[in-house]
Amino acid sequence: MVTSTVSLLLVAKPGRMRDGLQALLRTIPEIEIVGQVDCESQALALISQQQPDLVLLDSSLTLQEMLPMLIQIKGGYPQTRCIVLVENMQQQSAAREAGADSALITGFNAEVLHAAIDQVLMSASNSTESEEEIQDD
Repeated sequence: MVTSTVSLLLVAKPGRMRDGLQALLRTIPEIEIVGQVDCESQALALISQQQPDLVLLDSSLTLQEMLPMLIQIKGGYPQTRCIVLVENMQQQSAAREAGADSALITGFNAEVLHAAIDQVLMSASNSTESEEEIQDD
């Protein structure tokens, strides 16, 4: 369970899906939405400025938009965790190969999203603790 505030950047095309995700994310008290953008250049600029803990990439983006963005985010900001929302298992596999920390097939409920956020952030916390232990040795 996430216990501190988590900064999140939502990357999604304007419309019902983004509005729905925003409403869903607002039901999670630990989440602070630090921005909403709909393209790679805006996402990378905001990530550079805000250094969010988590980026949520929505399925409203095409795979051709999403995968290069994901690769750039993970390459330039490896500490930033990424959850990708996809339409099917092929996209899920492609997102994971591109570096997604989690890839959820659309149609999930609030509890599934919250669990995915918790899991991604817990694994990030555990890897940070492991790196600190190695540095202390």
